[in-house]
Amino acid sequence: MLPVIAGVEGIILTERERELFTRLQPAGYILFSRNITDYELTRELTDELRRLTLGPDAPVIAIDQEGGRVVRTAGIDVCLPSASALSATQSEHIITQAAYYNAQCLYTLGINTNFAPVLDLASTRTNALPGRCWGSDTQDVISRAGVWNRAFVRRGLMSCGKHFPGMGAAEVDPHFSLPVIRGDKDAFLQEAAIPFTALMPELPSLMIAHIMLPDIDAQLPSSLSPSLVQGFLREQLGYDGVLFTDDLCMGAIANHYCPAQSVALALKAGCDLPLVCHRAVEHLEAIAEAVSQLPAALLEDVERRISRFRMMLTSMPPMRFIEWREYLKDVAAFTASVPEVDPSAPSSPVLDY
Repeated sequence: MLPVIAGVEGIILTERERELFTRLQPAGYILFSRNITDYELTRELTDELRRLTLGPDAPVIAIDQEGGRVVRTAGIDVCLPSASALSATQSEHIITQAAYYNAQCLYTLGINTNFAPVLDLASTRTNALPGRCWGSDTQDVISRAGVWNRAFVRRGLMSCGKHFPGMGAAEVDPHFSLPVIRGDKDAFLQEAAIPFTALMPELPSLMIAHIMLPDIDAQLPSSLSPSLVQGFLREQLGYDGVLFTDDLCMGAIANHYCPAQSVALALKAGCDLPLVCHRAVEHLEAIAEAVSQLPAALLEDVERRISRFRMMLTSMPPMRFIEWREYLKDVAAFTASVPEVDPSAPSSPVLDY
């Protein structure tokens, strides 16, 4: 097993992808809008990814399906309200409904892991987060994201809180460059990290942000930092769930490291599943070589956490086209009933993938 989440290039696997995925056995895959243009083709794609995976455990098949502007299923007419729109309703029932519709879509498509909920605190800064957060108050985020998360995982899918330790204060978008945020561990524990610490017991995974935290590690960004990942999150806070990195192809990391370097550094830092979301086939062999050079004890810990996570993945039901058509009617009516509150938020590449 190669401890990486690999992006898939199209709606059908290429022969090169089939050969690499079969031989190198990535632990999982991530789908984007480029992969989801037809309901049946998407399910055929996820079924094939499962067939290519050896052993008893299914691969992680992940997506960023938050709602609002970060929805990867618009091409098949599934659009969902954003966290900010759901928060504005102040209704636990509506938040629960949104989580149910989200999970139902992914479950039917054969996707088992969603990189949500966002647990960053909302701010007015021009970064990648406007419209994606549950609020600017820590208790609001805990309450609303917690309701969403519990409803979502009850449907049998895996969730992921992001972006630890909290990047609401970032002044730039990490898709372009590396944000710098001042504050030591105590400062994060007093505010930005509170939603993460509160919801950790019910989150099977977390995603590490790409931010520079010079008061914690002056040399490495958070997703590659042993001080942040191993020292703060693993040892001080005691989190033993699976840790994903944010996409290592983002400018914050790719401007400084090639994927083979950043994957190895992320694993050394204490992460389990680095994300290589774009042109993964160009890098997988170099990544596999870099991973093979890591200490055996480190890789054993990584494999233990990944195996435990994969054992919890739900088996996927067969497709039922008639039920899908009824679902589309229901989700369209629901989404229309929850108006967006911040349609003028600044653009970011995260919205376009």
